Amino acid sequence: MTTRTETDSSEFAEGAPPLGELLLRSATNLRDRVAVRALVEEGVLLARDTVRTALVVKAHDDTVGCGWERFAQRLCTIHLTDEERAFAHMILSLAGPHQTSLSLVLELDDRRLGIVLRAMVQLSGTDALTVVTLL
Repeated sequence: MTTRTETDSSEFAEGAPPLGELLLRSATNLRDRVAVRALVEEGVLLARDTVRTALVVKAHDDTVGCGWERFAQRLCTIHLTDEERAFAHMILSLAGPHQTSLSLVLELDDRRLGIVLRAMVQLSGTDALTVVTLL
């Protein structure tokens, strides 16, 4: 069993792959991959130290991954706007058994809504649907 510990952004070596790439490599299932891709595409939340500290965990073999349960537990302590918090809840629902009201989409701007919708299509496994954001 791999034990994971808390990490912060200062622990990543200079010249190492970007955090998003490291998290994608460590994703163990489709839900993880879809949720991480959505966070990477959104960019704003993953760039925040407080979010990274709550989300990113480091294993003893120095690999990093997402601690979704811990992120869910700490979400109320992170200073986020209503829209950012709604997006974070939607991502947690994609990643695992986190119950979120679909009405939270009302809080999202067009860009974040597009990200969530594309993630939901990816999670469904269908390739017959495309979600695009019009400029």
